[in-house]
Parts: sequence; structure tokens; C-alpha cells
Amino acid sequence: MKERINWIDWAKALAVCCVVFCHLPQSQEWFYYRYLQSVIIVIFFFISGYLKKDRGSDKENWRKYWHGLILPYLLYNAIVYPYWLAKFYLLNGGLPDLFTAMRPIFGALLFEHENAFCEPLNGPLWYLPAILIMHVIVDLCRKTEHQHLIMITLCIISFVLYAANKYWYFAPSLTPMGLMRNLPYYYIGYVMGQYHLFRDVSPRRDFLCCILCLSVSILFFAWHLQAFYGGQHLLHIVLYYPVNIGFFFGVLYGCKVLNGFKFSFVTNLSIGTLVIIGLHAILVTAVNLVWEHLLHLNSTICYHWYEALPTALLIVALLYPIILWGKKHYPILIGRKST
Repeated sequence: MKERINWIDWAKALAVCCVVFCHLPQSQEWFYYRYLQSVIIVIFFFISGYLKKDRGSDKENWRKYWHGLILPYLLYNAIVYPYWLAKFYLLNGGLPDLFTAMRPIFGALLFEHENAFCEPLNGPLWYLPAILIMHVIVDLCRKTEHQHLIMITLCIISFVLYAANKYWYFAPSLTPMGLMRNLPYYYIGYVMGQYHLFRDVSPRRDFLCCILCLSVSILFFAWHLQAFYGGQHLLHIVLYYPVNIGFFFGVLYGCKVLNGFKFSFVTNLSIGTLVIIGLHAILVTAVNLVWEHLLHLNSTICYHWYEALPTALLIVALLYPIILWGKKHYPILIGRKST
């Protein structure tokens, strides 16, 4: 069994908890909420690129993708579909007709696409097909003599497409948007992983780099918002990239500071990232309904950060036993092949 990298476990555990936090309803007027919503997912793309193996046959690669990405994507969509039906029944007082019932199924098969004929079934899973496509792109580029030139060109194209999409909104689906937006971060991670960069740990240096990178990222994000409200659309889009680069380097440096602290629950949260991503939407809805009922709210609940944080941790804690069960009895839940 391969040796785990503790600071990467910290990064994945913190990031997946933050994803749950960001999917709890909060006001878009709150700076911290908009900031985290904009940046948190890049952690997973950087790490996916960083951990990409040097080489592998096409058969070996696709076997890994099947168990680690494709099967979990299909499985968690299948698990969520009965929840979708129950939610529809409660909201509409009856079951959907055939066309309506098929819309989320078509949406899932089209990578959480949404149009007049389909809708996302389990939206947070969009990043799995996006990562799969990135892995395949790298596999194809490796077969050429100019893989890095091709990848850099594709990253530039992805930036242009992302900028154009922000203006014309021609690709509203989550997966294409995520692919265009996050390919550069995946490639940065891939290059650093291939050349064995960013591996040494120095707590004092890492702490200073963490503070510096996060500070720069937050300042750029404030500028990024100002450009948006000022109608400077190109500047708004360009600033998005240093915001994210500063964020993921800041978080990763911070996780290196924590590298000396190893806890089993952190490792398990990292291993069980798919469980939390795949199932947390159900619990978010359930917890929201419970709070709305207990507080007798007539409108949708809107959390403050000090309410959202413990609620997110509660949801993660409720999913933690499923992670442990999956590790022991049903490893496909965590993206592993059954033994």
C-alpha cells in the first residue's frame, strides 16, 4: 500500500469540510462566503494533478479511472435519485410524470447538465468527470514529444474559453465550466508532482508563506469583486487566477505546518472525500428542513458563519461512519477496487 502524504490528507480533509460549509445557504453579500465559494474546489484539482502517476498503460489507467471516478459517479447519482423523487413528492404532492422523472437521469448521464430536457441530479459530483477528462488529456499528451507545450496551449485556450463563457454564457453546465476554469490548476499540480517539487516541509517558512499567499489572495479577490461591480469584465476574469493560485498555495503551505500532526480522522476524511461529496447534499437538505421546522421559519433558512460551521461539521460527522464502513466493507464508496 502506498505511503500517504499527511499534508495532502490535511488539505483534502479541510477542503471537503469547507465544501459542505459552502453548500449551506448563506448570504451572497458576505465577503468570506463568496471568497470560499470561488476558490475551495481548486484544492482538489491541484492535488489530482499533483498525485497523477508518472506512467501507466492505457488499460491500467482506465481500470483506475473506472474504480476511482466513473463507478463512484454513477453510484452516488443512483443513491441520490430516490432522494430526488422523495423531495419532488414532498414539494409537489405527488410523483413526477415520466418526462420529469427522466430529466435528472439525463442530466447525470450528461455530467450534471441542465437545459429544457435535463437537470443536475447530484450537482457536487461535476468535478469527477472534469478530473477524468483532465487525466485523459494528460495521458494523450504524454504520447507526444511536446506534452508540456500542448498542455500550456490547452490551458491558455481554457482561459480564453472561460473568459468568453463569462461574457456570453454559452456553456452553462457545471462540468464544462469547471474544466475550462480549473485546467490550469490541475496542470500546475501535475508539473510540480512530476518534477518532485513542493515536497519539503519547513514549518516556519511554510507558516510565513501561508500567511503571505492567503493575504495576497484575499486582496486580489477584493480587487476582483471591485472590477466586477465596476464593469471591468476582462480584469475581473484575469484576477480570478491569482486569487485561486494564492489560495491553494496558502492552504497547502498551511497544511504543511500541520504535517507533524497525524490524526486518523483527518486521514479518514481524506480517504472518504467521495462519500462526503457524493452524499452531503441529502443531509444539507434534511438539516435545513429540521432547523426550519424547529425555528418555525416561513422562508428558507440563511445561516451565519457561526451557525453554518457547526452545522457543516455535524453533517461531516454523520457521514463519517459511512466512510469507515466503506473502507472495511464496500471500498467502491471511497473510489477503491474491492479486494
